[in-house]
Amino acid sequence: MSEKEVKKICSSVSLNLVKWKLASKEGKIILDYICGKLYSKEKDEENNKSIDDHFDEELHVKCQTLANILDQMSEVVAEIELGEDKAVGLEQLCDLSVSMNKSMLSNKSFNSSSSNNHNSSIIELDKSVLLSSDLTKWTQTILKCYKNQLKMNQIVSQNICHLRSRGSSVPHQHMVCAARAGY
Repeated sequence: MSEKEVKKICSSVSLNLVKWKLASKEGKIILDYICGKLYSKEKDEENNKSIDDHFDEELHVKCQTLANILDQMSEVVAEIELGEDKAVGLEQLCDLSVSMNKSMLSNKSFNSSSSNNHNSSIIELDKSVLLSSDLTKWTQTILKCYKNQLKMNQIVSQNICHLRSRGSSVPHQHMVCAARAGY
């Protein structure tokens, strides 16, 4: 049972990481377009001469598409969170099973020394072994990183269309490029 559950959890997380990468690539293309449209050097020079605040339908559509991509990324984070919950549950079940087996072998009830010793149970896979706590830590780390990245992406998306000049947009562009999991 444990091997099958580990594979389900890992494949679910892996599938969602692929979805994130696809959304990231699409978001990067749209973000580059928005930055090019709003903050090109020609546009910056134009703005120094006169301020042109007309509504651009195409730019609006791109901003909406960027918001939709953020919604997709939020869904991916929610799915990774489900995988993390399943990993925690699996770890608890495996640990409970190990504790019950130890208890039955020694024909004793749980005592204070056994309840203080928390050893993670080993899950045997095809050609390797895995500690149940490692799977939990792995999914928790991934979840934390992608939640942080999503927050950063949301901040960039909210601010990028409201900056006044190319100079003020460059730090946002670099922040996005610096983070590998982001746009």
